[in-house]
Amino acid sequence: MPHRHFLRTGVPLPDGLTGENIYVALERVRDFFAMIQEKAGINLADITQANTFSGIVSNVFTQMLNEVSAYKKNSDQRYPDLINPSNNTGLEVKASNRPMKGGEGHNGHSGWHIVVCFFLTSEKAIEFSQVEIANLIGFEEGEKSDWKYCGSHRNANNSQRTETYTTTAVGTAKLRDGTIYLNTDYVDLSKGIMTHRHKLVCQLPIPDYSPFKTTKAAPDKDLPTQELP
Repeated sequence: MPHRHFLRTGVPLPDGLTGENIYVALERVRDFFAMIQEKAGINLADITQANTFSGIVSNVFTQMLNEVSAYKKNSDQRYPDLINPSNNTGLEVKASNRPMKGGEGHNGHSGWHIVVCFFLTSEKAIEFSQVEIANLIGFEEGEKSDWKYCGSHRNANNSQRTETYTTTAVGTAKLRDGTIYLNTDYVDLSKGIMTHRHKLVCQLPIPDYSPFKTTKAAPDKDLPTQELP
């Protein structure tokens, strides 16, 4: 289950959002999927593609944050996913089944972005490995942007993805620095990922709130990944 001791302090958050808001939303997401499995006997991860399930997790987290914080759902067809009506600050939400994930989306806009990283237990319950949050510079700022345009191409199955933006190395580092929730029972900061972050110090100094500031590297290994069917 989510635990408050995995919440990290000092991480910058958008006005009107707290670490407690994020934690309670995570609890509610877990309870939501547990309720479906208990009442309907269905595990959504077993019957949906991995990217579809990540989208469902993102949508449910958005709804739960809408219920427990000052941030309210925007139109389903508009950026960002949530807006604080008192100050018009926006928050875009994504979910991933891999910790230390960078940002990905169809917009690449400036503003606050949150990435909720999850995994499935051996009992197929949803748990959370990490939550990243950062205020990113949009594509409209040119070379200063934290986003790079990836375009669209057909894969080996002759399927074409929607055009997307992904975060640059600096943009990804900003998100990783902004780790507000880190399940240290599941995620280790390996030598490889620590080295990669320190190579960017000239471009982006490591802030005091970053897990890379004080954490010693674990033995070098691949980041854990919970693959979905």
